[in-house]
Amino acid sequence: MHNAPYPDESLNTQPTEPVIEDLPPKPVSQTPFVNEAVPSVAVEGEGSGAVEIHQKEARTVVFAIGKVNDFLQWFSIVLEIILLLRFIFKLIGANQTNAFASFLYALTDIVLAPFNNIVGTGSIHQTQAFEWSTLIGMAVYGLIFFAIRRFLRILISSPEPVE
Repeated sequence: MHNAPYPDESLNTQPTEPVIEDLPPKPVSQTPFVNEAVPSVAVEGEGSGAVEIHQKEARTVVFAIGKVNDFLQWFSIVLEIILLLRFIFKLIGANQTNAFASFLYALTDIVLAPFNNIVGTGSIHQTQAFEWSTLIGMAVYGLIFFAIRRFLRILISSPEPVE
């Protein structure tokens, strides 16, 4: 038998679990753009099951567009960071025979091809350059990805009511 650590107190005098009152269930809120994107009026000859199927399909499309939007945000951030690294490497005159620098230059040359020779490159030193084309490319790609992501957000959101 166990010896009580405090012999003056009896065991099991207080409940071990807190008493929790039953709370009413929290109402489930649905996203407004899903309800507005799919009308809840059943087509003649179809039951309410058809409406539920349409709403599930609408939620799936909204989810897919949201995931594409997330991917585009991730991709644009990675692209901007890579282009910023190229700009810094060119500015400080990184050795072009280095494996990482040559990989970075080869990778970003493809992305910056439309912006080559758009403006002259200011040369600070023989191996250093201030590449305006990289800065212009960063700005243009940033605006393109911003516009695409904004369009996708508008596509899946509901219009705001006019007062």
